[in-house]
Amino acid sequence: MIVKEMIRKGMVEFFETEYKEVLQKLDQLSEATKNLKFEGKLSYGKNIKEVEEVIKFLEKKLSSHIALDEKIIFPFLEAHIPKLEPVLRFLRAERNEFKVNLEVFETLFKKLKEEKMEPQQHKIIEELREKGIYLVCLMRNHIQAENESVYKMIDQQLREDEKKELVRRCGHFNG
Repeated sequence: MIVKEMIRKGMVEFFETEYKEVLQKLDQLSEATKNLKFEGKLSYGKNIKEVEEVIKFLEKKLSSHIALDEKIIFPFLEAHIPKLEPVLRFLRAERNEFKVNLEVFETLFKKLKEEKMEPQQHKIIEELREKGIYLVCLMRNHIQAENESVYKMIDQQLREDEKKELVRRCGHFNG
């Protein structure tokens, strides 16, 4: 299914669709953390559930996307478009930054769920909001950089047979 979709749409459009979904979830995370602060106890459960949903989505999406890039796409590009190597190193570092900060966000979130004292909850919520804003900005920047620097280069720099080979390899990838 992934191969047919990539062939039909092309790499850039295929990943733009994926990115839209991620950006929508990031907006949902931003909104839910904001609402934790401003909506109070009335919507606390709903906002907690939303944050949990987004965290699970991001972990799943991030791990599968990173695995595909690291095992298939990036090595292929390093071999076929060597000038992309510095960009790929930067994207890897940025991903590591995101993963570390997502883990910190999750730890804060678990702490919030366990905390019963309201003043402490407010402090944790504020930390969550700050970390959430950073995660959203970091991921938005990463998506833009990856799309502009990597996926558009695939369409522009690879020959048709190379593109088909890359898509075929992506299609056989099981993560």
